[in-house]
Amino acid sequence: MSAVPDVKLDSYYSYDELTAYLEEAAKAAPELMQLRKLITTPEGRKLWLAEVTDASTGPAEEKPAYYVHGNMHAQELAGTTVALHLLRALLTEDDFEELRRKVVFYIVPRVNPDGAEYAISTGGPIRSRFDVIPKKNGLVPQDINGDGMVLQMRWEDPAGKYKEDDEDPRLMVRRRAGDNGPFYQVHHEGLIQDYDGGPITSGIRSHDFNRNWPMNWGPEHEQHGASDYPFAQPEMHAVGTFMLEHRNIFAGIDFHCGSNSILRPSDIPDDEMDQGDLGLILEIGNLASELTGFPLLAGRDYRETWRKAAERKGNSTTWAYQQLGISWYVIELGNSVNSAGVPTKEFLEADSETREREYKRKVLAFADEHPDMNPFLPWQEFDHPQVGRVEIGGVKEWEMFIPYVGDMKEIAPRTTEFIRRHAGRYPEVVVTEATAEAVADGVYRIRAAMANVGAFSTCVMRAGRDVPSTEPVRVRLSGLEDDAVLSRANLHELPALAGLGGRDQFEWFVKAPGGSTVTIEASNPRGGVARQELKLE
Repeated sequence: MSAVPDVKLDSYYSYDELTAYLEEAAKAAPELMQLRKLITTPEGRKLWLAEVTDASTGPAEEKPAYYVHGNMHAQELAGTTVALHLLRALLTEDDFEELRRKVVFYIVPRVNPDGAEYAISTGGPIRSRFDVIPKKNGLVPQDINGDGMVLQMRWEDPAGKYKEDDEDPRLMVRRRAGDNGPFYQVHHEGLIQDYDGGPITSGIRSHDFNRNWPMNWGPEHEQHGASDYPFAQPEMHAVGTFMLEHRNIFAGIDFHCGSNSILRPSDIPDDEMDQGDLGLILEIGNLASELTGFPLLAGRDYRETWRKAAERKGNSTTWAYQQLGISWYVIELGNSVNSAGVPTKEFLEADSETREREYKRKVLAFADEHPDMNPFLPWQEFDHPQVGRVEIGGVKEWEMFIPYVGDMKEIAPRTTEFIRRHAGRYPEVVVTEATAEAVADGVYRIRAAMANVGAFSTCVMRAGRDVPSTEPVRVRLSGLEDDAVLSRANLHELPALAGLGGRDQFEWFVKAPGGSTVTIEASNPRGGVARQELKLE
């Protein structure tokens, strides 16, 4: 049998490389991993999901589940890398043996295969997806000089808003009062719809997959990138439907590539949140911060500190906490500025000019010391069919944005270790103290306790107690005739069992022949299924 391949940590994955890795891993560990296609994307790529568990210990649907996805924003390729690092650890490392037995992991390494391929192959501007919209003087980004890239184009104009940076002329920066020229018009490389020489505007509509979740969704005029309705994007519909249908999911992670941090649920103000939930969220978040070295922040505080609290409608954190009631964190893996030595606190406190000039200079200087980075391409003259002589070149947006790939050697093991610890809190329903006592000829009293020996409650978050995806703990007898239970209904339901030993006692009187075997079953989607057989003697 072939070995599970190593995860490459010296470059980011293309779609073909990602597919090849997943197929090789599934072939190498068929007893642990099943590779599934959620959908085929609009451009014909497969949206992959890896299901990982030890099948010898029971079917996946009878186990609590931990869900991970990354790379829903096209340029944020590091999310794929750390998801694959987790996948390989699950398949190969002894530290994950117990989790493989007790938990199923659902991993979507790349939510947005189409957008990621555009970003990595062209270097062009993209959030998740964009549509061309008919618009006079609207510029549509595209490769016009035939080099396969979608970069920037510039031309001199006394009224231009940009100039070369005085300290690093590779950067185009906004002009300031008193600056000397030359000044430039700077736009994305592309063609202009119905161009009449007037001011050039954007000819595209940008979609942001992490504004397309249905919880607290807001329309486009309230939330940029939201799309026309929740789950309008087929990839988001696929992953969202999967999460809703798999009610065994108790926790998860959403990987992104903003300034490195651990983001916790916070759309409800802290003083209005269930305080038990808040305490647990902070406890686990502080563990994540300790293991990764990233600061723990409320999602609303992930912003320039001098701006008002951030409200990002339709994001994954609100969906996971308020709609599903699960334990969920966004892990921002970092950006190029972090790689160049600027910590998140400093980055968030900086003004826009510092970010545009000082921090981008740092990134280019860092790239000069790391030849495997190539964020800048020299300007080359080109005859644009609409505006005349221009220069095309400048920075590749994704390489100027996401963390240096070499940082993954430290970051990926740390995020994997946090997930191991986080997933280790899974709820686990057990049957204990089961007895059968004959009380009359052919009549037996059966007693048993149901307990949750996992750390999380079976409802995980108190906010999830009343949401439709949270199911009760069900306790029943099987192996008997339909009318065998004499004293009460066979099936009992508990709203939830608390973690770390929450328990309840049950009793049945049944009529059955001596020597019969009865099975006591306790089940909960997030707590798994426990069965114990009793012989009636």
